[in-house]
Amino acid sequence: MRLEIPIPQAVRIAGLGGQGNILAARILAEALMKQGYWVAQSQSFGAQVRGGTSYADVLYCNRPIDYPVAELFDVLYCMHGSVVSIFLQRLAKNGVLLIDSDQVTRVPRTVNHITKKIVSVPMTKIAHEKVGDARYANMVGLGALVKSTGIVRKEFLLEAIEKNIPGQYVEANKKAVEEGYKAVEKTYRLRREERYGFLGRGFE
Repeated sequence: MRLEIPIPQAVRIAGLGGQGNILAARILAEALMKQGYWVAQSQSFGAQVRGGTSYADVLYCNRPIDYPVAELFDVLYCMHGSVVSIFLQRLAKNGVLLIDSDQVTRVPRTVNHITKKIVSVPMTKIAHEKVGDARYANMVGLGALVKSTGIVRKEFLLEAIEKNIPGQYVEANKKAVEEGYKAVEKTYRLRREERYGFLGRGFE
């Protein structure tokens, strides 16, 4: 069921080059489209493609998105400790902060002034122990993101994996999503505040 979202909500997935955050964002965007939303997806790489900071943004809405650049994000998914301090200031008030606790060992105290909605999941450990390869941590995180926010149905996420992942890797990626989904108990409702105008405040 598609929720009524008259103004864009935004997700940023950040990590280091090679962690798979770009792929995770592409699959999330595909799933949101399957649910009936208008979606915009973009990404940015550091000068050092592998090992440098990279992030991907996904915006979704019930209406066409005229200018797909967000200043603040309703969901910030950090795959590595080095990106938390870089992007934490871009997390919207009462937004959801999702972290891989195996890669993020410290979160700045200032997060308490922004949100209490912090979801910490040992994604790398789950990927290694449950899927057999730590490289699937990005998909574990995607499952955790969907469970903790409820922004899209899991079925659409699994369908998006089938479309975007080579056949021999589909089942492992699906299992990673399922394990991440199971690892989260609570679903938070994303709250949209007046920080957003459709093209005004909240967008660059």
